[in-house]
Amino acid sequence: MAEAPAAPRARLSRKSRVVTATLLAALAVFACSAATWISATVQTTLEPVTVDVAGSEAAPAVTALGLVAAAGALTTAISGRVLRPVVSVVVVLAGLGALAASAAVLADPTGAARTAVGESTGMVNAGGEFALTPWPWLAAVAAVLVALCGAWALLAGRSWTAARRYERTGTEPAAGGPARDGDEIDSWDALTEGRDPTA
Repeated sequence: MAEAPAAPRARLSRKSRVVTATLLAALAVFACSAATWISATVQTTLEPVTVDVAGSEAAPAVTALGLVAAAGALTTAISGRVLRPVVSVVVVLAGLGALAASAAVLADPTGAARTAVGESTGMVNAGGEFALTPWPWLAAVAAVLVALCGAWALLAGRSWTAARRYERTGTEPAAGGPARDGDEIDSWDALTEGRDPTA
């Protein structure tokens, strides 16, 4: 059985690296949102109370956008050349959105923690100390990586479909035989683009 050409293999390897990097960055954003972002010490009528505010409470959008980016990474791996650029742009926007939400917390930790502190203490607009932890900074870095990986997929993905067409084993199916998986996927791509796959 003949081996696949080196060029398609290189492209496949690059595709796996792009998808894996995007998925890891997206999961990092999601994981950061589960950690404590703000440690608030507020004075109640009885005694000072410390409230730990998670990223999912301070910036709920970060959690949601991390999941969107992770889903986009997986979709990029299986989508055709028409849908892939759209998904890549969505991943870029998810990364930028998570970055903006993280930056908002960094700029105003008191405002970001106010709702969670109020629910925990029963006091609205309670004064006190609101200390940031390293996690919102790490979330912002991970969000930047998500956006960069989405841009990487947008640029590198142009060659992925072309590479797949040459992933043959050296023998064509017999006349009337079942179509190969690659042929079926190419047919779907052709239909998506409005072309006749039988032409």
